[in-house]
Order: sequence, then structure tokens, then C-alpha cells
Amino acid sequence: MSRRKITPIYLKRLWIVGFLLLSASCLFGTPAEDSFTEEQRAYWVFQPISQPKVPTVRAKDWIRNPIDAFILQGIESRKLTPANEADRRTLIRRASLDLLGLPPTPEAVDAFINDPAPNAYEKLIDQLLESPRYGERYARHWLDLVRYADTDGFKADVLRPNAWRYRDYVIESLNSDKSYAQFVQEQIAGDELYPNNDEAKKATGYLRLWPYEDNQPDMTRHWEATLDDIADVSGDVFLGMSMKCARCHDHKFDAITQKDYFRFRSFFSAISPWEDIHLGGEDADKRYRTELATWESMTLGIRTEMEALKVGPLEKEKALARAKLPTYMKEILDKPERTPYEEQLTRFAYKLIDSRSEIRFQAELDKEEKVRWAALEKELRAFDAYKPQREQVAAVKDIGATAPKSYLEGKNGRELIEPGYLSILDPQDATIVSLNNVSETTGQRATLALWLTDEENPLSVRVMVNRLWQWHFGTGIVPSSNDFGVLGGEPSHPELLDWLSRKFVEEGWSLKSMHRLMMTSATYRQSSTPRDADIAEKADADNRYLSWMPVRRMDAEQLRDALLSVSGEIDTTMGGPAVEEENSPRRSIYVINKRNKEMTMMNSFDTPDLHNSCSLRDVTTTPIQALALLNGDWTLSRAKQFADQVLSKQGASTEDRITTAYLTALGRGPTEEDIIDARNFLESVEPKGDAYRTAWADFCHVLMNTNEFVYSN
Repeated sequence: MSRRKITPIYLKRLWIVGFLLLSASCLFGTPAEDSFTEEQRAYWVFQPISQPKVPTVRAKDWIRNPIDAFILQGIESRKLTPANEADRRTLIRRASLDLLGLPPTPEAVDAFINDPAPNAYEKLIDQLLESPRYGERYARHWLDLVRYADTDGFKADVLRPNAWRYRDYVIESLNSDKSYAQFVQEQIAGDELYPNNDEAKKATGYLRLWPYEDNQPDMTRHWEATLDDIADVSGDVFLGMSMKCARCHDHKFDAITQKDYFRFRSFFSAISPWEDIHLGGEDADKRYRTELATWESMTLGIRTEMEALKVGPLEKEKALARAKLPTYMKEILDKPERTPYEEQLTRFAYKLIDSRSEIRFQAELDKEEKVRWAALEKELRAFDAYKPQREQVAAVKDIGATAPKSYLEGKNGRELIEPGYLSILDPQDATIVSLNNVSETTGQRATLALWLTDEENPLSVRVMVNRLWQWHFGTGIVPSSNDFGVLGGEPSHPELLDWLSRKFVEEGWSLKSMHRLMMTSATYRQSSTPRDADIAEKADADNRYLSWMPVRRMDAEQLRDALLSVSGEIDTTMGGPAVEEENSPRRSIYVINKRNKEMTMMNSFDTPDLHNSCSLRDVTTTPIQALALLNGDWTLSRAKQFADQVLSKQGASTEDRITTAYLTALGRGPTEEDIIDARNFLESVEPKGDAYRTAWADFCHVLMNTNEFVYSN
């Protein structure tokens, strides 16, 4: 398909057409939920998932699994020819960076190249999928989608001490190949569907990932913005529909009414943040209470004195914080009985009052009191070894068994809204499931979770399959993977998308099965060099039909981890609180995700905005990136460590060391020309002392800056 040249005149025409369409929509509105147009009802994404037959193609010998038949049909229709299969060195590096986010070791490359088994490649994929590094790599993709962060955002950007438990939950779920259906259900409604399950408690941390401003006194505004954020992200992630445009009016292009937006948002209307959700079950609770009683007895005198010092200043700070609340909020706090919605606002208000007062009360102490407080704190810390710790998560629960009422202030006045789905799929209010084994919860989120994981849901199944395709091939079958709407991209292979969706459900919603299927296809194994570049460029310039494998630059985490890997420093310890990027050799998945970003090497390489769902990262080329790799202190330190690794090989010749460096960094040995160039550079200095080490560090640094290192072919 040829591409129109983009000119200023053409852009102006596009702008005018878009303006006229938008203006017409604003003037005449969009159809109400009971009067969608035939065109809207016929839109592909709202149709049931079909059961397409695998197409018959001419070049059958190329096909390794059914995926290839669908791909080859598109290739042949454009009179193209698939690229040759990539060599084994390329394949193991591609697969390792894809599934693990790490380059393969020289030993792994050697073992794969010399494996005579006809299924050597398939065995390789299975080995990579069984590695714990797989969950760490693919968790990063998911965390981008759900805008995971370790901090609140806004001006203070306060650290969230237990946020990392959700991150670890994602890693563990992926490594265990948890059913995607269960994975979704646990995040949306783990407390309702799996109430005594620790994994489900961690999973509902998804509903605590919103940005939070701890000094926002207007609780109504803050809570409404929070619910909007949850609905917006959930629509993007699970439905692949950008719903936020319908928050203020019927969507101008897609079949989403304003009422649909608030029906969907109503599924979350009863939640409230809880900080004291504990792990370990009843046995852990009993043990904790016993140990806590011992600690309290040992520290009673110290704590009594501290409480006497604290009580006055703390109450004063609470009063000051309360005084800053709007009048309506103070009136709510004074009520003896509150509606469920008022109870939500109250809990939100006390979260602000208590957290700020605990931080500030010491400012109210006089000089002598501050000295005494510090001394008492020191005395209390001496008993820390006896103080029990409870594993806890920051998650959500419903405010009670009765949901707050949801309203839409629309063109028809104030309208009561019940939870419901997109009305083009089901115009009726949702039938809320009954949860006999759980009390004090509404069942609203459980209802949504079960609908999202219905195998006939035309949105959620296609959306996840499309994401997997994007993560392997760089672009989804639907290129706009968070937006399957009219303004998103059309699917390049709609039949393949539906075939994969059916296969996904048949395989028990197994992500690993889909990885295996996609990666063992002939399509994935292709070289990144087209058979006939001139013809391919004209017939399919964007490579939507995959007649060659796209070349992809490492993302920020892959690049940092690859540098630590080749330098021999990477720490593969799993789980736990986040670490600072430049002060730890741990994998990048465990680096603290700050909403207010700092200038670091990773942030130079297009890390996502952590306020919104990121379905596909930008890939830019900037001077800052070049400077980070060429002149950055962190990168230079990795080059020195890499050189020390190479030089530590006792009795090795210069040529042996050059070969080791190439194998470690690039997964291949040096060419004869590479060896000559390297020797000319390295042997120009005396083979001892700091100058010799510096020369080797510079040589290793060059390898780290090559396109061959930074890109995956």
C-alpha cells in the first residue's frame, strides 16, 4: 500500500476535515444508547469473535504453525516473499531479549548453536519461558499499562511503602503462568472473588495505583477524580477503548455514551482505600498479636511518656488540618450517621488529617520536649528486634454492602446510574452477582471481573492477544492497542486476531502458550533483512504484513540490564522494596518508579509517563541518549567493570580477550577485521598499569555503544 506524502497543505486538509467532522458531531450529537447507527453496530470490534478457518496459501513449506498461513496470505497478496530465517545467533539473542530482557550468555549461545536436535529452537523457547527472568521482563509491559508507580505524584511525590507488593504479584503471576482470566479477576475484585487469598489481596493493589495528592482538602473533587482515573485506565487496559472522551459528553466518534462512561465507572463506586490489609491468614494474625503483646509490655513506660508528649501537639495539628477542609466536609465529619458516599469522603479526609498530623506534630514541641522525644525514640528503637512486623498491602475494600449512589448530571437532568457495560453490547443494567461467602461488600467489581473474563467478550480477549502480538513484533495487529475505536488503527489481520483469540481461550487463557505459539512461528523467525528491499519498501513500507522481522531498539530497562549483565554486575535477587537506579545493580524492574522523574540514564530512553496507561512507548533518538551512553558516569563505570571481567582471564592472549568481549556483548565472535582494529588500538599502550586498563575500558565502552548492542535484529 503506497503512502501519501505528508505536506503542510495535506496536513491542513486533514485538519479541516477533522474540524468539520467534530463540529458536525457537536451540532447534531451522537446517537443515544437506544439508537446507535447501523454503521456503529456493525463496527468490527463489537462483533462476536469469529472462528476463522486457517487460509490455504501457495508457499506451504514455509509454514511452521497456523499463524504463518494468515501472515503468508497477506504477504502473497502483495506479491512479496517472506525473509529468510535468521541464523541461530540472531534467534537466541532476539528471543532472550524479548522474553527475559537480557542478552544471552556466551555459554547459552554456544549451547544453542551446537544443539543438533531438530527441535532445538522450540526447546530454547521453553527454557526461556521457565526462567524467573521471564516474569520480570513481562511484568514491565503490564506495569506500563496500569501506570504503576512507587510514589504518589504531584508536588510532594511521597513514597508508597507497600506498592512493590503489587509489582511482585505481577511478576509471580506471570512466572506461574496464572490464567489471564484469574489475573484480571484478582486485580479487579480479588477481595470479593478470592477473599482469603494473599495473592488476591496483593492484586487489588491495582486499584490503588492512582496519583494521590495528600494536601487536597476538597474531598469530593479528589474522590471523583480518583474514580475517573480508575475508570479511564480500566477502559484502556481491559477493553482497549478510550472512554474518557465520554466523561463530559457522548463520544464524538465511538459508540460510547456519556451514560456508558458512568455505568462503567459505577462498578468501582463503592471502593475505599485500606492501608491495613494483612497477609498470612489467621495463624499469622494470632502470632502477631502474641508477639505484639510482649513488645508492648517491654516498652510500656517509654510509650506512655511519648504519648503524653505527643497527645497535645498531635490534636492541635489535627485541628489545624481539619480547619482547612471545606465547610461541607466539616459538616459531614460532624454527622452521627453518614451515607456510604459520605463515609468514603470521611475515610479520605481522615487519611489526609492523620498522615499530615503524624508528620508535623513534632514542630509543636518546645526545645526540651524535642530533646526528650529524640531520646525516647532512641530508647524505643533498642527494642526493635522484639517488635513484630506484619506483611501488609495497600489495597481496597468496599465501603460496605451498600454502594454509594452514582448520578449523571446530563442533558436530562440528574439521573441515577446503575453499573452497566457498553450499551451497544448490553443496554441493560448489570445483574450484580451474589457473594454468599463475603460480607460487607457490594459484588459490583466481581460482576465486572466476571464479564471481562467471559470467553465471548469481544473486547477483552482480543485486546490481550493484540498486546502479546505487539510485545513480540513491535506493533499490534491493531496498532493502537489501547484504542480499538474508530480513531484507532484498523487491524492488519482481523481473521488472525480472532483465530488467536479463540486459541487463547482454548489454551486456558495461558499467556505462555501464546508466547510459545507466536515465537515458534516462521513469521517470528524471519531475518530482519527483506528478500527484496526495494519491492518490500514500495509494497509495504511500514511492514504491517511482516515480510521481514522488525528491528527494535532496546527499551530503557533492557538497556540498563544488558549493561549490568555484560559487566558481570547484575544482581538477580527477586522481589522486595524498590531501589535507586544508580546505586544498585539489581534488575531495572526493581528500580523505584517516581512519578516526578529525575534525569537518569533510563529516563533518557523513553520511560513512560506514570500518570497514564502506556500501551506503547515512544522510541526517540536524542543527543541526551548519546551523551548518556558516551559520557555518563554510570555507563563508564559499567565499561570499566566489563573490562575487568575480560582482563581477569589469566593467561589469555589479546585475541582471546577480544573474542570474549565480543561474545559477551554481541553474542558473536569478532571478524578478522574486528580483531585487527581492536589489536591496533589495544596494543598501542604498554600491557600493564592504569593506561592498559583504560584502553580496555574504552574498547568495551565502544562495544556497548554499537547499534549491534543497542538494537535487536
